[in-house]
Amino acid sequence: MKRTFRLSTFMLALPLILLSAVTGQQADGYALRREALLKMTGKGIVIIPGKLRTPYGHSDESSSKYFYYMTGWDAPGAMMVLEPGHRPLYTLFVTPSDPSRATWDDSDPGLSEAKNNYGADTALIFSTYRKEIKEKLLKYDTIWYISSSKLMYETLSSLVPDGKDKVIMDLREVLRDMRLVKDEYELRCLTTAIETTSEALRQAMMLAEAGRWEYELEAAIDHTFRSGGCDGTGFTTIIGSGANSTVLHYDSNSSRLTPGEVIVMDVGAKYKGYTADITRTIPVSGSFTAEQLDIYNIVLEAQKEAIDEMKPGKRTLGPHDRASEVIMSGLFRLGLVTDTTCQWQRDLYVLYTATHHIGLDVHDLYPYQLTAQDESTFKPGMVITIEPGIYIREDMLDKLEKMASGHKDKEKMEAFIMKVKPLLGKYKNTGIRIEDDILITAGGNKVLSSGVPKEPSEIERLMKKKGYYR
Repeated sequence: MKRTFRLSTFMLALPLILLSAVTGQQADGYALRREALLKMTGKGIVIIPGKLRTPYGHSDESSSKYFYYMTGWDAPGAMMVLEPGHRPLYTLFVTPSDPSRATWDDSDPGLSEAKNNYGADTALIFSTYRKEIKEKLLKYDTIWYISSSKLMYETLSSLVPDGKDKVIMDLREVLRDMRLVKDEYELRCLTTAIETTSEALRQAMMLAEAGRWEYELEAAIDHTFRSGGCDGTGFTTIIGSGANSTVLHYDSNSSRLTPGEVIVMDVGAKYKGYTADITRTIPVSGSFTAEQLDIYNIVLEAQKEAIDEMKPGKRTLGPHDRASEVIMSGLFRLGLVTDTTCQWQRDLYVLYTATHHIGLDVHDLYPYQLTAQDESTFKPGMVITIEPGIYIREDMLDKLEKMASGHKDKEKMEAFIMKVKPLLGKYKNTGIRIEDDILITAGGNKVLSSGVPKEPSEIERLMKKKGYYR
């Protein structure tokens, strides 16, 4: 009983404290975002839909995160319109709850809440938006909207008055740049999600042991998320043991934990729409084998070196590049790489860009993986993950063997395979990923997920303890 009480106190107190701290400034924060957006869009009208039902019976949520970012409104059947002027006019079209459905459905906010709680200058019933927006479009030559919404494009095309030329602009790039730097409210939400996720991973570490099932750890993590006041999972929970640890997006979580294997746990709680993303790798038996530590320590070194690159003014791809260099050098020491500058050897081990923004989307925002074409520099207020990994699959050389046929480096590839194949055997079915959530600060960075251990000795020490689920 005492242990259960401590869990409830710890897990419930933090979100409630943060909730009381952010509620007062929340509406003002959305208003500031709308003002900033209008400054960037000039004299055009801004139209952003939320979660909509299409005429074909499907749900269109392609612009709902942008809508939520500008309004805080999460109920379906809503749309915002911003008009420039001396005083920005903010109209919120909403779908009030049907009193006759109160026994069956949750109640959504209505017209009065749209004005009193969400700051709308005008609140109108959603079913009137076609008539109202058509009249508003007469006054503007430029329309800003989210081009990923096919429904919105079709709607606007049908509403543009005949004979009037319109310039239709995509808001996504403007809003992407706004969303990359988090304000104080967003950072509080992310901190709650991250700290709750950290506690969930600690609990899973203390629960894990041979004979249990992957889904048991998933259940403990989900329970901790909800007990901590979070909305639930921000993405599908990954609990991959043994061979499953080498599958990047494994999520069936249906295998039994076997002695001598590792478990990759990639999880994230969502709080008020904001999602954490943390990964830890632990040994089923409670202690890493020497071979597992060979790989684990390379990934850990790569992550630490990468975090040192995450500072204001530095390249956003710098951490990935540094992590890749450390991984290749470490694998060279083990004999699993023969040339650290060889691209096809790098492609065998470095499978993805090791960093991405987080926020309302777990990969926040498009494009979801950074490339040289969209690279920028770190700015204070960005929250970014760093997640290097090495995945030794039993069949990982098969693709390389097929590539060798007809390749200009055929002889080098065949020699590489002959040398490396025997060594890979002792590391097979070992996937190691370590991921933390990093806040870029004016003076450097802060690891927001530091509350969950990643040093091998600290993980092994924690796994010897009993948690709330065991």
